[in-house]
Amino acid sequence: MLIKKIKAKNFKTYLELDLDLNVEEEKPIILIGGDNGGGKTTLFETICGALYGLKLKTKKQFEDLLNDGALGKVEPVIELEIVFEGQMLNQKQTYILKRTYRLGSDNKPKESVYLNMNGNIFVYGTETPAQKRIRDEQQVSKIIKANLPEELSSYFLFDAMQSSKLLEDGVFAQIIKDNFENVLGFKKYLQLKKASEELLQDKTMERMQVQQEIEEYKKLCEDKANKEKELEGIGTTIDSLFKLEATLKDAYTKAKAGAEDQEHTKTQIKQLDDQIKSISKNAEFYTEKVRQFLESFEYDVFISKMSDSMATEVEGILRAKEEFLKASEKQLTLEEVSEVVNSVLDYMKAFSLCSPTVEAQKVIDHVVKSQNDEKVADEFDFLDPKEIEALKTFAATKSVNRFPQIESERKQLDSDIANLSNLKMQKSSLEATLTQGNEMIIKQYEDNEAEIKRLKANEETLKNEIEKLGIKIHGFDIQVQQEPDPKYDTLAKLPEFFESVANALLQQKKTQIETEMCEQLNKYLLSYQNYIGRVELSESLDNFSIKMFHKAGNEISLNHLNAASKQIFIQVLLRVLRNLGDYNPPVMIDTVMGVLSEESRDKLMEEYFPTLSEQTILLCTTSEIRKDSDYKRLEPFVSKSYTLIRNVAEQKSIVENGYFGIELN
Repeated sequence: MLIKKIKAKNFKTYLELDLDLNVEEEKPIILIGGDNGGGKTTLFETICGALYGLKLKTKKQFEDLLNDGALGKVEPVIELEIVFEGQMLNQKQTYILKRTYRLGSDNKPKESVYLNMNGNIFVYGTETPAQKRIRDEQQVSKIIKANLPEELSSYFLFDAMQSSKLLEDGVFAQIIKDNFENVLGFKKYLQLKKASEELLQDKTMERMQVQQEIEEYKKLCEDKANKEKELEGIGTTIDSLFKLEATLKDAYTKAKAGAEDQEHTKTQIKQLDDQIKSISKNAEFYTEKVRQFLESFEYDVFISKMSDSMATEVEGILRAKEEFLKASEKQLTLEEVSEVVNSVLDYMKAFSLCSPTVEAQKVIDHVVKSQNDEKVADEFDFLDPKEIEALKTFAATKSVNRFPQIESERKQLDSDIANLSNLKMQKSSLEATLTQGNEMIIKQYEDNEAEIKRLKANEETLKNEIEKLGIKIHGFDIQVQQEPDPKYDTLAKLPEFFESVANALLQQKKTQIETEMCEQLNKYLLSYQNYIGRVELSESLDNFSIKMFHKAGNEISLNHLNAASKQIFIQVLLRVLRNLGDYNPPVMIDTVMGVLSEESRDKLMEEYFPTLSEQTILLCTTSEIRKDSDYKRLEPFVSKSYTLIRNVAEQKSIVENGYFGIELN
């Protein structure tokens, strides 16, 4: 990306600015001088504003940026224009990007955007109908992101005096992470991995056969699940009968032998009664817990769960409602349409650009009709403001679900209650022996054994049926999977492939950065010149860190570096990442020398700036690039030089050719 021209009108200190920033191949530097307050930083902000927009929300923000000298003299409009050359789909393109800001009738800033890409025009603004605005805005954003994403702009367009702040933990980690993911080019492989996973899912669905076969498969699975559930119930019943048989066995043996032991029977009855009472008491405690839980059930479980599950839909409704309200506010009134149409027709008729017989009212009617045709319908018109506020509250609902703990207690209680009837049956049988004698025990025991045999036979039958269903289901699966499908097989391998490529690229870039940074720091970081043993980047982008080690082996803390050394460290990192990255942006540095020592200045002047990038814009004062010494060393690499001068009387900055009176040789 190369910036060819920057223009500004009524922006901060600039009443009018038109600056040629073209560079020659062997002379990549644009040198822009100016005293403090001359407009250097404003030039910096002009370029960023033209690329990414000013993001104005209020009338005060607009008025703060409007040139003071423009007040009452010209129309209160801010215009920013940048012409740059860049890449789009591997094709070199020339772009003209212009942003215009003015206050609307509601006293809120309105933006208009114009982009010309080799004759392809994109135009949209705050008041453009939503559908068209979103489409064109996405195209313009893609173009800017392809050349220099906004999240990386502060790294290639920065104030050297503030560079040490980039080493703060959170800021530094995020900037490096953005560079790795975007500039160093491996994020696209992770995106390809995600895309291939989605394609694989779609292809898997396509492989399913016709609906009849799918329904057959589902029916087999349901039959198998039902029989497995029935089998589980028989097993539970058999287990209960076995327990009853074990309880009655001693009494049965003695009954068959003709003897009775009433004391032993009474002891067994008491034990069973204690167990029954314990289960009943636990059930009462559980019931009270459930009652308390149900009192807050709606909030703790239902609303909380529903809020999570419906979050996407509710957010969609709220977003659609907000976009509709914004779109409704942007429709021009009949008076505004009339004013614009009459002004345009007067202009065109004055220069014979249209027939003098053109009737303004017909054009006005056509524009009003077009507006009405493009007006977006409110699909959620049935919601009133109170309901919208309720949805916002609903989307924010969060709570702690106590249900898992109660559910765990329920499972244990269910098991105890399931055994309760068996315990009561055992107790009843033993009590009967005290009154009815041995014949009752013998009959109950033998009936129990007969029931066990019957259930065991049913259990065996169910097992055979379940096995047959399993074979059918297995055959169904094999039939689907045996179909040869090279596309599916390839898709199945792609996610792992792209992930491995991303990891390999990350490791390769990591090694290159560590090696080149070590070399560059030994050259430019004079406080540790030739004593940097290695630079080490963390293995993961999560909690990213970069460390520098002395040749003696100890770590050199970045926080212990002075301001000058931090500036050198950041500028070295900037150069390395730019050299190894996928982007080719210009570099713009304000207060270039910052707080550097004399030796560091010489190094940057002779070796760093001339080879930093294809276009390097330096903003400085004569104390940073001195006319009698520094300028002479830098001049062979300078394509253009300017001086920004502040005219206090007229409240504007003007541009003169040359560096503080020295014409470029």
